[in-house]
Amino acid sequence: MRNQRGSVSILSLFIIMVLLVLLAYVTDVARLQAIKIHSRHSLNLALRAASAQIDMEAYNDAENPRLVIKEADAEAVFYQILRENLSLNTNNEPYAGSAADGRVEVCYFRVIQEGDLPYSYSYGDYSETINRVSCTGIIKVPVRLSPFARFSTGLPEHTYQYVHSTVGPEARK
Repeated sequence: MRNQRGSVSILSLFIIMVLLVLLAYVTDVARLQAIKIHSRHSLNLALRAASAQIDMEAYNDAENPRLVIKEADAEAVFYQILRENLSLNTNNEPYAGSAADGRVEVCYFRVIQEGDLPYSYSYGDYSETINRVSCTGIIKVPVRLSPFARFSTGLPEHTYQYVHSTVGPEARK
């Protein structure tokens, strides 16, 4: 009878350890996914604000109406909204409480005008062809891995998540 109790105790300890490891893994994955989703939403909002910088004179031209995004205004608004949503300073360094764990890098930002279409580009192993007036961007967000994630994957303390999006204006005549 005593040996059975010892076996049950050892089995219980083993199950508790396995559950703790699984809990740590799920927590790490959930945190990284939440950062990715927050970064994607922040990028989408910044690109949406940039693509809303429409040249109304060109758009309302009676003879030749065109959809033109004002590039200088679009870029300024893009950076402003991205920094506000990711809680970054003017150097793209995070404030306390930001989802990013280091300087956020804008790897690619481009305003695509009607004369550029179709517009194709590639960044690393990612490529895209854009067929409408829009703004596109790629950001690199540093994230800190937990000690458990570093131990189990062998990755360094900081790694990067790349986030991409393309957004066009929702203009109607």
